[in-house]
Amino acid sequence: MDDLRPAVHAPLRRDPAPAKPVPAHVTADMRPDEAFRITLSGCLAQITANAAALKAGRSVEGLHQLRVALRRLDVAIQAFAKEFRQPWLEELRDRGKILSDRVGPARDLDVFVETLLDAVPCGDGMTALRRRAQAARDAAWKTVEACVRGPDLALFLEDVAALAASRLPLGRDHRLPCTAARILDRQWQRVKKRGRAAKGRADPDGADLHRLRIALKKLRYAAEVFAPLYPARKVKAYLKQARALQEHLGDLNDIVHVRQTLALVLRAESRKHADRAHDDDMAFAAGMVAGWYGAHAAEHARQALRCYADFKAVKPFWD
Repeated sequence: MDDLRPAVHAPLRRDPAPAKPVPAHVTADMRPDEAFRITLSGCLAQITANAAALKAGRSVEGLHQLRVALRRLDVAIQAFAKEFRQPWLEELRDRGKILSDRVGPARDLDVFVETLLDAVPCGDGMTALRRRAQAARDAAWKTVEACVRGPDLALFLEDVAALAASRLPLGRDHRLPCTAARILDRQWQRVKKRGRAAKGRADPDGADLHRLRIALKKLRYAAEVFAPLYPARKVKAYLKQARALQEHLGDLNDIVHVRQTLALVLRAESRKHADRAHDDDMAFAAGMVAGWYGAHAAEHARQALRCYADFKAVKPFWD
């Protein structure tokens, strides 16, 4: 059997590159616990590759892919834990969520500094606001660096690797297609529930659409795991619509979280007297940024709901 020990303990390669997820190689004749372990191994490989890239230096794409890998792992554990009825898996899942939360602010500030601020017309205080945002971003990246080099991630990856390599029986159902259909349907029902809540409001707020985005993301990740079990044409059409909707919801999520990011930036302590001297200008610029994106949020929400209607009309490939 292949060595599944996490690469976080291995010597760094020269210029390790960020890694995107690799499709899972599940087959219909596998038992559900075998498919689960293969999925864990795929997530583990992506996490360790991107941790290595981040150890080598600041990598915006590496951080993004690390968060993707942690989320894919979270979805896999949650989905299979319900099938296996193994509550102890939730403890492993919680540890992964803590790690994801530690690196999340740096990713949010990357988007804020490199994308969101550039779209707003320049005005008084924008230079000082950008400088403060970059300082907050640098501080958040120090947390990322500590996380990828720290013992919590190393121990977490060791436990994931041990579970992926184990032969511990986890479930009684030996039919993977039946298990896959139940998992996918459960995720789809959650998406529809979140979609009804968002559409039921005359003016859906960010929280409604954020919950829809999270539910959709979990459905998409589960669909990608089980895709080899179903006709490729149907899976491709379904995932194409899911990605389009996820892109709309992701853009909207960035917009509605601008206020939270601004609050984080303005709370950041400045080490330069020049920044403190421009606090009033920065507050004005922050208000301008919040107003700019607030004016666009409603239209983005309407576009997202129209895209959701298109997605909902696509027949699920596992039915």
